[in-house]
Amino acid sequence: MVYYAVAKGRTVGIFDTWAECQQSVKGFKNALYRKTETKEEAEAFILPEDHHEPAYYVYTDGSCLHNGQKNATAGIGIFFGVEDPRNVSKCIKGKQSNNTAELTALIEAYAILEDDIQKGISITIVSDSEYAIRCASSYGKKCESQGWPDIPNRALVQRAYGLYRDKPNVRFLHIKAHTGKKDPHSIGNAYADQLAGQASGQC
Repeated sequence: MVYYAVAKGRTVGIFDTWAECQQSVKGFKNALYRKTETKEEAEAFILPEDHHEPAYYVYTDGSCLHNGQKNATAGIGIFFGVEDPRNVSKCIKGKQSNNTAELTALIEAYAILEDDIQKGISITIVSDSEYAIRCASSYGKKCESQGWPDIPNRALVQRAYGLYRDKPNVRFLHIKAHTGKKDPHSIGNAYADQLAGQASGQC
């Protein structure tokens, strides 16, 4: 099996197919990517911070208690920094799941970032949800090309992909969840997870 690692592109991460990789790098100035034989090589390729230099990172997460059940409650967490007034811990109403919470967190982050986006500032949204990132990028593009078939969470996928498509100075970085590591991304993800968990428990 081969992997496609994108260190600099519209979506930073590891992809299983060339089509997904191409969606991230095609038309992106100075894109940096590589085809590797192992996932370890791909992970090593995207780690160095000097490949991409956003002005700042934003961490999003979604949480759903009793996921898949009628009494499910969900919340979102958006983390900018310790005691940053833009941080969000918010309950979301209606029928929810882990996936809808992850997508909603990503969409809400765009709303908070709108002023900086309009200024052309380069921003990276960091998420541990591969589902949300793919819905907002490669999978969303595929669904749009097919006329938006009846897919799960279609309205959220449409909204997330539209934001990604129309705001190219925002990129995504996928990371592993709950690593317990002390690097900035793991810490930011842990804070976002905490904010989301607090919200879902208070719905």
